[in-house]
Amino acid sequence: MTTKTKKRRGTGIKLTLPFVLWYSTLWFVVLVVAVPVFSIASYMMMADVLPTESRRDLLVVLATRTPLIILTVAGLAVFTTHRLAGPFIALKRAFDDVQEGNIDRVLRFRRSDAHLRGVERAFNGMMETVRKRVRGQNAPERATSDQA
Repeated sequence: MTTKTKKRRGTGIKLTLPFVLWYSTLWFVVLVVAVPVFSIASYMMMADVLPTESRRDLLVVLATRTPLIILTVAGLAVFTTHRLAGPFIALKRAFDDVQEGNIDRVLRFRRSDAHLRGVERAFNGMMETVRKRVRGQNAPERATSDQA
């Protein structure tokens, strides 16, 4: 009996969102606390030293730089979270497929996840062992039913 597996690509927001919330906490702290505090501290330090016109220029630079830094770090947070969540989601999908009875499931990570090749080989080796055992147990039953 061969089970057809539909090929699922991408992570989907439903599966990615919990990982984004979990892994981006540190990024959130950097965004909300460190960047604005650094900008305000920079302005306060320089405000006493600079003439009025230069203070205004510094304020404009900080007012434009701070949102750009926040957007850049937010983009980096989403990107790195996606890179971290992808392998976990692939594993979860593989486990779900096996739980549903698809013992022909093969796990494949992205090429860029080369550091996880050992996990990929271990999962696929485990599934090969499961397939051999399941098919080995079913072989005597088939032989008995064929003789009858």
